[in-house]
Amino acid sequence: MFPILHIGPLSIPLPGLILILGIWLGITLAEKHSYKLGLSANTVYNLVFVSLVAGLVFARLSYVIRFPSSFFENPLTLILPNPNLFDVQGGIAGAILAAVIYGNRKKLGLWPTLDGLTPMFAVFFIALHLSNLASGNAYGSPTELPWGIKLWNETRHPTQLYEAVSACIILLITWPGRHWISKVSPGGLFLVFLALASFSRLICEAFRGDSLTIFGHYRLAQILSLVMLMVSLWVLHKKIPEIPNEAGL
Repeated sequence: MFPILHIGPLSIPLPGLILILGIWLGITLAEKHSYKLGLSANTVYNLVFVSLVAGLVFARLSYVIRFPSSFFENPLTLILPNPNLFDVQGGIAGAILAAVIYGNRKKLGLWPTLDGLTPMFAVFFIALHLSNLASGNAYGSPTELPWGIKLWNETRHPTQLYEAVSACIILLITWPGRHWISKVSPGGLFLVFLALASFSRLICEAFRGDSLTIFGHYRLAQILSLVMLMVSLWVLHKKIPEIPNEAGL
């Protein structure tokens, strides 16, 4: 766990810096290869920019609505960039809403756009897991394995590293320009990414020490990941064209 990076007199929150770098690298990769999917690099950048701004605004507004008393004594905190005063769910909802509105106005196709953004999603997942490693979030369950890491007074599974390595493999599989990508229909690249990411979470969640359980001992994240995996594979199957049976069998 390494939450603060000290550079001279500066103290920089490392988890946030990692996320910012991940977003920047992801957007750069998506822009660079967007033309292969018939998308404009400017359109991809603008879509992401609009979504990020809307996500931040909605995340703060959602937090204010949920916890208004936090801002009564000092209203200036409303505009301070304090990461603890953002509601993640509200931010995600706002970002998705802004992306849908922008996409409709620019007449962007859903599946090609998701394919174009897939490199950014893949890079961001790597950054997210490394950010969790720096902050100590998404920690693993106790273990006696030799590669365990000391965290929160226990030797634990390095689940952040498990997921980061898995995300790197997913990025390599879905790297723009690979030959197999040109063979799939629009949306296929994103669906492959979604299936792989869901499968990764399904497996890695078994080693987490902070899992939310329902009905006694079922891990909610695993249930959601399994559903997402099944849905993505089903939609992907529907999008794969039938192969003609030349042998007449």
